[in-house]
Amino acid sequence: MNRQEDRFFVLRAENRLHSADIRHVSSASGVILTASRDKTAHVIEGPQDKSSSWARGEIHSGLALVAHTAFVNFATIHSGIPLLDGEACVITGGNDGHVLLWNLETAELEAVLDGHSSGVCCGLVVSTYDDKVDGMGVGDIVTGDWNGVCLVFDAVTGRAKHSYTGHGTAVRALVQLPGGKSIISASGDKTIHQWDVVTCERSAVYTGHVDAVQCLCAISGTRFVSGANDASIIVWDTTVGHAPVRVLHAHESLVYSLSYCGELQLLFSASEDRTVMVFRGVNTAPAVTSGGRTDDDGAVVVVQSINHPCTVWSVCTTAWGDIVTGGSDGALRVWTLDENLMAPIEALQALEYAVSQQKIDARVMGLVGTDTSKLPNVNEITPSLRPGKREGERVRARAGDGSVEVLAWNRGRWEKVGIVVLESGNNDQLSTGQQRPKVYVDGVPYDYVFSVDVSGVLLKLTYNKGQSIHEAAQNFINLNSTVVSQSHKEEIESFIMNNVDPLDLQPQGAMTAGAAGAGHDTTEPIVSQFAREAAQLRQAGYSQVPAWSEAMRNMERAGLSVGDVAFSEYAREGVALRQQQQQQQQQQQQQAVSAANVGSDGNENVTAWKSHKLFTTLNAEKVQNKINQLVDDTEFCACVQNVVNAASGEPQLGVLENIVELYNRLPDGSRFPALDLLGHVLAVSPYPFAWVTLLLDGGSTETMSTDPSFIEVSTARVGQSSSAEDLVTIRLLAHMAAALDTAPKDALIPEGQRKQLLKWLTKVPAPLIRSSTSASIMSLISSLLRNLAVTLSHGAPLFTDDERQQCVQDVVKMASLMLLIQSISSPSVPELVATVLTLLEADCTQVAAVNMGRSTLVQTMRALKSGPERRCRTAAAAVLRALTDDGP
Repeated sequence: MNRQEDRFFVLRAENRLHSADIRHVSSASGVILTASRDKTAHVIEGPQDKSSSWARGEIHSGLALVAHTAFVNFATIHSGIPLLDGEACVITGGNDGHVLLWNLETAELEAVLDGHSSGVCCGLVVSTYDDKVDGMGVGDIVTGDWNGVCLVFDAVTGRAKHSYTGHGTAVRALVQLPGGKSIISASGDKTIHQWDVVTCERSAVYTGHVDAVQCLCAISGTRFVSGANDASIIVWDTTVGHAPVRVLHAHESLVYSLSYCGELQLLFSASEDRTVMVFRGVNTAPAVTSGGRTDDDGAVVVVQSINHPCTVWSVCTTAWGDIVTGGSDGALRVWTLDENLMAPIEALQALEYAVSQQKIDARVMGLVGTDTSKLPNVNEITPSLRPGKREGERVRARAGDGSVEVLAWNRGRWEKVGIVVLESGNNDQLSTGQQRPKVYVDGVPYDYVFSVDVSGVLLKLTYNKGQSIHEAAQNFINLNSTVVSQSHKEEIESFIMNNVDPLDLQPQGAMTAGAAGAGHDTTEPIVSQFAREAAQLRQAGYSQVPAWSEAMRNMERAGLSVGDVAFSEYAREGVALRQQQQQQQQQQQQQAVSAANVGSDGNENVTAWKSHKLFTTLNAEKVQNKINQLVDDTEFCACVQNVVNAASGEPQLGVLENIVELYNRLPDGSRFPALDLLGHVLAVSPYPFAWVTLLLDGGSTETMSTDPSFIEVSTARVGQSSSAEDLVTIRLLAHMAAALDTAPKDALIPEGQRKQLLKWLTKVPAPLIRSSTSASIMSLISSLLRNLAVTLSHGAPLFTDDERQQCVQDVVKMASLMLLIQSISSPSVPELVATVLTLLEADCTQVAAVNMGRSTLVQTMRALKSGPERRCRTAAAAVLRALTDDGP
C-alpha cells in the first residue's frame, strides 16, 4: 500500500471484548492478540475477505486465554518454538510473574516459563539477525519485569539463560532493532538502554525523557522511537550518537504505545489523552539543528488525530493495512484507510457521540478556579474564523448553556471531543473557584451530603474535606446498622472516592503550593488524578507511593511546573498492583503458617498417594440449627439425625428423596446444608458406590426423575452461587470420586451416566481454579484431584480406556494449572505434586499422564526441584525423570 496523503483512517469494526482495560494489542500471522487487566488474553482472526463479518462492523471474540491470576500485560506470537516441537504459540506475560505459552489453535496452555520475581511487563521474540536464520538466540523470548530485570528464555529448553539488570526500576518496553542483535529496553528510571541479546552487554544509554519511558518502536536497523510519561515522543538514531534526533510534542498526556508501518511510512502513538496520533517523516527526519525545525523535506508532521472515548493503552499495525487500538473501556477497535470497508454509519455515529460526550476533568484542562466566561464562544471556533494550526490541536470553548467543551482540529474541521467537568459533579467550582458551601444534617455541618438509596430507604451519607474515607464509611454503617452491614464498606468507600472532589480527599494542608496554583496555566497539561491516587495510597496506609509512581512523589515534594503531565490510568494501575502484591504477601504468610507435611504416610518428602481423603466430621447440631433457621417447616426438624442414622446402613431412596426435597426448599445461595448431608453419607457409608448409583438412577419416583437431575442443578451453579455452596459441592464431588473406587468388579454404569459423572468430576472444578481466591476451595479441589488420581491408579474399571485416559489428562491439566496459580508456600503444592506422582507411578495411567505433563508440568517441576520447598524436591525430580531426560 503506497502513501496516500488524502486518505484517513476510519473505524472499520469494534467489539467490547474484555470486562476491563485492554492493556496491549498486537498482530501477526493473520490474527489480532489482546491482553487485558481482566486477567485474560484473546486471539481474534483477522478479516478473511471483504464479505466477512468485519464488513458489518463486527469482531468475533475468538479464543480466550484464561490462566493468569493478575493483569495480562502483553501478548505476542512465536511462529514456531522448538520447546513445543516447532509449533506456533501465543506468549503472554502478566503481573502474576508468569510467562505462559498457549496453543494458537486450541487456546490450551502448553508451557510456563518462570524466572521473574515480579510482574512481567513486556516481551518479544528474537528474530533473525546478521542474515542468520539460525543464529544464536534466534527464537528466544526476552521479557522485562517490574523489578527492572530482563530475562532471555531459551527457545529449546524454556529456561532463563541470560539476564540484563542494568535498569533501576520497571522495564516497560522492549524492541529488537531489525537485522541486528541489539535489544532496546525502556524503563521507569527515565532511561533507554541498548544491549546485546547474546551477551547481555550494554552498548549505549539514551537519556532525554524527564519521566518514565513507557514504549518503544523500531523504525529501521538504526532508528527507533520512544514515548514517555512526559507526553513527548523522541526519535533516536544509533548512527548519530546518544542525543535525540527529534523531540515531538503532539500529545497532552502520557504516551503509552507506539507502532510503525514501514509500507505506509507512518508512526502511530497512543496516549492517556484519548487519541492516536499519526505521524509522517520519522523515518527520514535529520537531527534538529540549532535553528530548531528543519525544512519541509525533513519535517515530522501529524497527519491525523484519531479520537477515542477512552484512554488508549495500545496501538499496532496489521499485515492487511489496518491499525488496531485497545483502551480503558475494554473495546477492541480496528481502523482502515479503505472507505469501502468502514463500519456502518450507525457505528460511526455512535462512536462520534461517545467521543463528544465523554467527560474530561477540569484539572486536566487547567480550568479549576478560572473564569470560564472569558473563554471563546463555541460559535467563534469555526474553520474560517479560527482554523487549526495542526492535526489534533485542542481548544476550550464556552457553550450556550455555560458548560465548557473541548474541540479538536481534525481533517479541516473542529470536532467536539468532550465536556469539561469536575468529577465530583459540582461544576460551580469550574466557573467561580469558590469554596463549597456547608450542608447541615441534624444541625451538624458537612462539606458533602449524598442521598443514598438502600433497599428503598433514602439515607444521608456525609463527608468532610480531608476526612478518612474509611472513617466516613464506618460512620455511615454505624448510624444505619439496621439496613447497612459491614460487607457494604468497600462499596461505600468506592462511592465516596468516585463522588468527592479528589482535591478534597487530601488531608488538610497536604497540597503543595504548586498544586494550589495549578489552575493558573491553561496552556500546558497539569495533574488530573494525582490528588486522588495519592489520597488512595495514604488512605490505604502506605507510607510512600510505589516505585513506578516516582514522578508523583517528586511532584508532591517539589510542587508542579509546566512540564508536569496528567496521571490517571497509569497511576491507578500502580495502585492496584501494589494492593495485589500486598494481598499475595498476606496470603503467603497465612499459607506458610498453616502448611503441614504431605505424603501418603506423613513423611517429610512427598510421595504418591495410597488412599483417598474423606471428610467424615459433621457437626450435626450446627447443621440442623442452620436448616431450622432457613426452612420454616417442621418436616425437616429431624432431617440431620435421620440422615446420620441412615448413613450406616444400606442406601434408602426415601432418605435421598428427603435430601433432594430439602435442597429444593432451601433459599437460593443457602442450599449447602443439603449438599453437606449428601457428602457426609458418601464419606461414612459402608456402601458409598451404591449411594452414587442410586443418585444416578434417580429411583422411579416423580421427585427423583426430574431433568436436569439434582446434582446437575447443583454443579451448574458452581461459581455462580455462594462460596459456601461451592465449597460443599466440591467436597461432595471429592467423596463421589472416592466412592467410585469401591465399585464391585462386575459393576456397570450406562454410557450416559458415565459421561455425566466425568463431566461433574473434571469439568465443574476447572473454572473455580481460574476464578476463586478462596484457599479453602483450592484445598478441596486438590483433595478432589487426589481422590480421582487414586481411583484412576487402581484401574477405574467402570470407565472405558478412552474415558479413563481422558480423565487422567484432565486431572494432570488441572493440577498443572493449580501449581501455576498457587504460591510455592501453599499447602496445596505438595499435595498436587503427590497427585501427579500417583498417576505417573501407576502403569494404567502413566502414558496419559506423561503425554499431558510434558506440555504443562516441566517448567513448574524444574522450579520445584531446586526451589525452597524441600519436601517437593525429590518428587519433582522423579516427575521430571518421567517427563523428560532430566535427572535429579
